[in-house]
Amino acid sequence: MSYRFPIRLISGSLAVLAVCASCGTEQRYSPQELEAAKAELREHNRLWSFEEGAILGQEWLNRVPEDAELRALYARQLHGQIYGRREIQEQADAILEREPDNPWGFYAQALAFLAAWKHSEAVAPSLRAWKLLPRPEFAATHLQALRSKSVEEGLAFLDSLDAATLQHPEVLHARAELEYWAQYALEDPAYADTSLATLAMLREHWPDHVSGYRRAAEYLYQSNKPQEALSMIEEAVRLSPGSADVRYWHWWILNETDLLPAEERRPAIEAGIAEYRKAVPEAVHGLTMLATVYSDFLEDEEKAAEFEAKLLALAPESRQASWAYQQEYKRVTSERDRIEQEHGEDSQEYQDQLRLVRDAVYRLLEKPLYDDSSRGRVYLDLFYTLSAMNPVPAEELADAVRGLVQYERLNLHIVYSIALISMIDHTPYAEEAAELARSGIQAVIDKAEDEEWEEEDLNYYLSLLHDAIGWASYKAGRAEEGRNELEQALEFWEENTSAFYHLGQVFEHMATEAEAALQMRDSKTVVLKTEAETRDAAEAVRNWLDKAEESYIAGLEAQSWGENPCQEALEALYERRHGSREGLEEYLAAFYERDRSRRHQRILASRLDTARTYEPFVLPELDGEFVDSAGLDCKIAVLHFWGTWCGPCVAELPEYQKFHAHYLDDPAVEVISISNDKSRDVLDRFMVENEYGFTVLVDDGYVQKAGVNAFPTTWFVDGDGYIQFVQIGGGSDSHLEEEFAWRVEALRGADGSR
Repeated sequence: MSYRFPIRLISGSLAVLAVCASCGTEQRYSPQELEAAKAELREHNRLWSFEEGAILGQEWLNRVPEDAELRALYARQLHGQIYGRREIQEQADAILEREPDNPWGFYAQALAFLAAWKHSEAVAPSLRAWKLLPRPEFAATHLQALRSKSVEEGLAFLDSLDAATLQHPEVLHARAELEYWAQYALEDPAYADTSLATLAMLREHWPDHVSGYRRAAEYLYQSNKPQEALSMIEEAVRLSPGSADVRYWHWWILNETDLLPAEERRPAIEAGIAEYRKAVPEAVHGLTMLATVYSDFLEDEEKAAEFEAKLLALAPESRQASWAYQQEYKRVTSERDRIEQEHGEDSQEYQDQLRLVRDAVYRLLEKPLYDDSSRGRVYLDLFYTLSAMNPVPAEELADAVRGLVQYERLNLHIVYSIALISMIDHTPYAEEAAELARSGIQAVIDKAEDEEWEEEDLNYYLSLLHDAIGWASYKAGRAEEGRNELEQALEFWEENTSAFYHLGQVFEHMATEAEAALQMRDSKTVVLKTEAETRDAAEAVRNWLDKAEESYIAGLEAQSWGENPCQEALEALYERRHGSREGLEEYLAAFYERDRSRRHQRILASRLDTARTYEPFVLPELDGEFVDSAGLDCKIAVLHFWGTWCGPCVAELPEYQKFHAHYLDDPAVEVISISNDKSRDVLDRFMVENEYGFTVLVDDGYVQKAGVNAFPTTWFVDGDGYIQFVQIGGGSDSHLEEEFAWRVEALRGADGSR
C-alpha cells in the first residue's frame, strides 16, 4: 500500500512533522531515530529477515512518507519477500512523482522489474540510479539486471567498479550470482567454482552476512554436494532464525536428500517450523512458505489449508494469495493425473474429473487474482481442460481462447497456434480466430523488438500466426486466401508441420472442386464437358492431389516424432486415390525408408566439427561399486545424463533401456547413464518400480563440473576419449534406439564413416 499526502515536505530535512496514517495524530521523531530505522532495515537485508523488515518499513512510512530513501528500503523488503511488481512499483511511483530524478526511485523501479523477472527492463533504471548516486546497493541491483540480459556486460561492469564497491557484501553477492549464471550463458563450467570462491570471500570479509551462506547452500545443493550445502544453510539459520527463505532452503535440503533417514526428516522439519514461528510474527511470505512446506514436504493438506486461510485473510489480493487460490485447483488436477494414469484418457472417470477441474478453474477466475500473468496461466489451464473433453464444449472453448489472447504473454506458441487452431476446429468462430491471429502479428513484432529476439525466433512466431490465419480463412470458405497465408507461413518457417497439414487439406479441397467440375448439372439433365475439358479437369484433380501428397510428406519429414496429423492424412489420401487401402503398407514402407535414410544422413552430419575430451570421473553405482572413466579407454562410450525429475528423460527411458540391452554383450561398447538426482533412495526406488536394468551412476557434482546444463544430454565418445556426437533433449520417441545405434556404429566405423 502506498500513502500520499497533500503537503510536500523537503526530503532529507533534519527534523520534520510527520502524519501517522493509522491514527491521525501528530508524532515527532529525531533525525537520529530515522537514521536508526534505516540502519535497521539494512540489517534485515543482511539477515534476509524481510518479513520483519517490511513491518518496520511500513511503520516508518506511516510516519515519514516523503523520505525517498526510507521508501526504497521498504521496497527492498518487499522484493526480498518475493512480492509482485505492483506493490514495489507503487513505492517507486511515490518517489518519482515527488522527485522525478531521485536515484532511490529508479532503484525501487529496478527492483519492481526484477520482481516481475523482467531483467532487461531493470537495466536502464538501475544504471540511472548508479550514475546519479554511486551507492553499492545500486551497483548490485544493476548486476542483477544484467545477469539475464548480458553476462558479458555484467562482467564488464564489475571491472569498472572501484575496490571499495567491489568489497561491499551486496555487490559480492550479486557478483556471485552473475558468475554462477555465466557457467550457462558462456558455456564455461569453471564459473561455478568462481562463484563459490566469491561467496567464500563474502563470508571471509562479512562473516555475519547471511548471503554468503544462503546462496552457497543453494549452489552446493545444485552441484550435488548436499553435506556441504547443509553445513552452509545451518550457519545461515543460526545467523537468522527468522528468515523464511533461509528456513525454507534448510527444510528443502533435509527433505530432498538422504542426509537424514526418512523417518527423521519430518520431526526435524517440524522442529524447525516451531522455532521459526516463535522467532517472527505471521507475515505473507512466511505463511506462504509454511503452506508450501506442509503441502509438498510433509503432505499434510489440513495444515497447509490452515496457513493458506491465514494468508488469504491477511492479504487477499497479493501475489501470494493468487498462489493460495490455486491450491484447490492443483488438488483436483493431481487427481485428474492419477485417474489418467490408472484409467486412461478415454475413460468415463477421466471425463468426469475433467469437469471437476473445469469447475475449479471457473471458481479460481472469480477470485481477485494478482495480475494479468496470473489470469493468463489460469486461462491456459482452462483451455487444455476443455480441449480434452469429449465432446469439446464449443462456447466455453471460445471464451477460454479469448481469455488466453487477452492475458497470456509467456506461452505465445500456444496462444497463437494451438489455441487459435483449436478454436477454428471446434467452434463456429473461424473469422474471429483469424482476426485474433492478425492482431497477434503486431503483438509478436512488438515483443520481439522489446526483447531483442533473433530473426529466426520472430519468423517462427509469424509462421504460427499465418498458419492460423490461413486455416481460419479456408474454414470460412476462402480457400485461395487460405492457401496464400499457409504458403507464407512456410516461407517464414519451413518446418511448420501444422502448416504443411493444413496446406494439404486445402489442396485436397481444390481437388474436390476440380472433380465437381468434371460434370455440370442443370435442374434436370447432366451436361457433359468436351473431351478436352474433361481431360484438363482430370489433370487438375491429379495435380492438386499430388500437391497434397507432397505437403503431407514434407510435414512428416519436418517432424518424425510424436503425433503428426500428416500421417493419418497421407493414409486417407492414399485410400482416396486408390479406392482402398490395399498396397498402403508397401507405399508407406517406401516412404519410411526414404525418411530413415534422411534421418541417418542427418545423424551422421551432426558429428561435431571439433571433437573434445571430457572431464574424467569416478562415480558410484547404486550398489556402491565405483566406475572410473579411465576404464573406458579404447571403448566406444555412451554417457547419458538424466534425472527422475526430468519429464523428457523419463519418457525416453523405455527406448533407452532397449538401446542399453542392444549393446549389453558388446565388449567394444559401454553404455552408462549418470543421474543427477539428489536422493539415492528416490533413484533406487524409481529403477526398481520401473524394472530398469541399465547402468546408473550417482552424481556427486560431476554433472555441473562437466558443463551439462540440459537434460537429457547424451555424449557419444570414441575409443580415444573424444566426444564426437552430442544429443541434447529427448530423442525421437521410437527412433531413439536406432538413432543412438547409428552414432555408435559411425564411431565403430561399420558404415565406413570413420
